[in-house]
Amino acid sequence: MHRFAAIARHGALVALAAMLAASVTAAQDYRVRIDASAQAVAFRGVRLDSIASGLVVPGAGGGSETPDGHAVRCGGGTHCYFFRPGPPLRGLPVTTSASLAVWGLGVEGLSARATGRLIADLGRDDVWPGTDPLAQLLEAYVEYHRASLRARAGRQLVSSRLEPIGFDGAWATMRWDVASLELTGYGGWGLGQASALPASSPALNPLDEWRPRDRQLVFGAEVAGAFRGTDLRAEYRREMDPRDGNFVSERVALSGGSRVQKVQVTGGLDYNLAESRLGSADLMLTYLDPRFTVSGGARRHRPYFSLWTLWGAFSPVPYNAVFASASVPATGWLTLRARGERYEYEDAEVSTGLVTGLQDGGWRASGGATATIDTRWTIDGTAGAEFGPGASVRFIEGSVDLAATPSISVGAHAGILERPLELRYYDAESRWIGSRAQWQITDQRRVWADVSLVDDDRDRPDASASSLSSVRARAGVSVTFGSAADRMPLPPARPRR
Repeated sequence: MHRFAAIARHGALVALAAMLAASVTAAQDYRVRIDASAQAVAFRGVRLDSIASGLVVPGAGGGSETPDGHAVRCGGGTHCYFFRPGPPLRGLPVTTSASLAVWGLGVEGLSARATGRLIADLGRDDVWPGTDPLAQLLEAYVEYHRASLRARAGRQLVSSRLEPIGFDGAWATMRWDVASLELTGYGGWGLGQASALPASSPALNPLDEWRPRDRQLVFGAEVAGAFRGTDLRAEYRREMDPRDGNFVSERVALSGGSRVQKVQVTGGLDYNLAESRLGSADLMLTYLDPRFTVSGGARRHRPYFSLWTLWGAFSPVPYNAVFASASVPATGWLTLRARGERYEYEDAEVSTGLVTGLQDGGWRASGGATATIDTRWTIDGTAGAEFGPGASVRFIEGSVDLAATPSISVGAHAGILERPLELRYYDAESRWIGSRAQWQITDQRRVWADVSLVDDDRDRPDASASSLSSVRARAGVSVTFGSAADRMPLPPARPRR
């Protein structure tokens, strides 16, 4: 019954969206885009099991095991716990998203835009994450744009160096062309970090008592300017708890870029005012030349968490890194690329007397090539490795794409990834292979599909060794329609005198 109820709700909301789009009056101009996709996933995971502590036996490696060979974890209680292979699970996540733009509302410069999505797992096991709630409103706002002023009201998303944030409120920007300045301000009721839902939604945080009871208030301002080829931007953002006025976060950021002939410089940093500490920072120099492109720089990354979350109590440690990359068009059809980085974590200020020889730094490197045989064939390959604290990664992947006709393209991809883990009880290896196809029926209609097989093995020396292999098949369609007012044909060409 649950599956059929989800199908009925999904179909009803799709029909409602279609009726709303069709209800736009003839006096208005509009544009609607609908994307629908479905994915069939089959995999087998693990499940937690327990055994009475008096029934465990000594293992060959010196630890404790169950009589049938599963390594157990005992905490001094009456039971010990372990993992065993779980039952096969099947999911069928279905997603439908729609975007609507309406203008010509009788006021010059006034328009309305909305984007939403419907998502549900119609499979028998209902195991796909992120399918709650069923309907999600991503953006919905009214915009007024005249000359140097642009203002919005409603649900919207703001992108900046201080990470993208969504809120329900107002946003406005004023551009002063004489001084090449742009001033922006916004405020409203915020949404959760990297989410279209409020932070108080139970779908975002299972720690019930730690979730904020009310939506935070968001206020921000930006100043941007351009001076003799140099772009600079300063940002300020504050989030507050409306109940007691306490800060959820308060940060500032500076960023900029400049180019002198073939050399381009970009960089920036952010500072956490609420915690009085420097956040992330980066500086990169790029040399641009028709024969090659070379980049290099340094960066510092510190994870950021709002003050209401529990994760900030663990004092996340930042790391510092230096990196370099290059891209060289070796021939007219072959392009080579490479990238390398060396990083090191700052002192965590904790004692590890029982574990010695821990690493606090590592490196990562990758290289690849793209070959465009002709206008139809494209071959791409990448290989890389990373060695860091507690783990390492080695991978190689490649793809082949063919434009069979101007409207039909097909491709195949495959790869392998190994993940030896230093502080875990198993090593992991993944291998995948798949194919995809796309039919661009017109510039307004597209159909695509792909299928892939992922073989993921967890190598353990006990009976709990398992495989998280999965089979995935996806398909989708994109359709755009409207009044065609934004796609007026070009006027007839006139010969030059």
